Amino acid sequence: MKKVLCIGSVTTDVIIKPVDHLPNPGELQYIDSSAMFVGGCASNASMDLAKLGVPVLLCCKLGQDLFGHFVYDTCKAAGVDVTPVIFDPSVQTTTSIVCVGSSGERSFLYNGGSTSALMVEEIPKTALEQADIVFIAGALLNHKLDGEPASRLFKKAQAMGKFTVMDTAFDPTGRWMSGVEAALPYLDLFMPSIEEAEKLAGIEGDFDAIADVFFAKGVKNVIIKAGKRGAYIREGGKPGYFAPTYLSVKPTDTTGAGDSFCAGFLAGLAQGFDFNKSAKLGNAVGTHCVMELGASTGIKPLADIYRFMNEHTDEVPLDELF
Repeated sequence: MKKVLCIGSVTTDVIIKPVDHLPNPGELQYIDSSAMFVGGCASNASMDLAKLGVPVLLCCKLGQDLFGHFVYDTCKAAGVDVTPVIFDPSVQTTTSIVCVGSSGERSFLYNGGSTSALMVEEIPKTALEQADIVFIAGALLNHKLDGEPASRLFKKAQAMGKFTVMDTAFDPTGRWMSGVEAALPYLDLFMPSIEEAEKLAGIEGDFDAIADVFFAKGVKNVIIKAGKRGAYIREGGKPGYFAPTYLSVKPTDTTGAGDSFCAGFLAGLAQGFDFNKSAKLGNAVGTHCVMELGASTGIKPLADIYRFMNEHTDEVPLDELF
């Protein structure tokens, strides 16, 4: 099985629920639950991959603080190779307060901290050498890595024969395309969400037109994560299509669902699956994510994911059994 290197966004998530509105200044508001988890696109995807049984390395920057050690220890315990992780006492570990509404949707209060400080020069060459798939997760939050530094990393990785992948996060700074454009010509696969893809392309609702914008920038393949619609797949110049997801499962918490889709898709590529079969696996992994509170809590080994898929062929038909 191929090995994946996840680079970029990590956080400590403090998840509180239900939060349907914030209290007025000076007021107190009761909630039902609070819990602390590792979050962030790179750490979520790496833990999901490890739980699935895919060999995975994590390269990120952490502060030399309690949150940083919590992230490191949790990822290591999940089976992630944390050898490339960098501790920096000059920064705080990235933290996020995740407010989960009664519907399961979430909003965030975010301290960029260590994620914003990771530099391309700090990524160990040995980590690149060991990996078959190089994945920058949470682009637009990796401020010192975004854009031209990421392009240098991907260009180097492709020269080494690696498959390069990037997804994005919501950009509160409003840079959008200018924050990722330099890296796009060196991407084998670009995987934004539909909300992020619309902002990046400046087009709403038209998946084909949005993908065309990314292809014009040099991307080789495009996947757009589309929530209840599943995932839109566009391989090179081929027509786009949707891989459906499992709508019968009521979400408990959607935190990390997009990262789980990415992990499931990359798990498919790591096993040599084509894009269609990898996307179906990605949707099944994403569905397991939303069954539990926390970004990685609901992820199970591949054998359990395949069993779920084969039990739900009436909902999402499979071309072949997993």
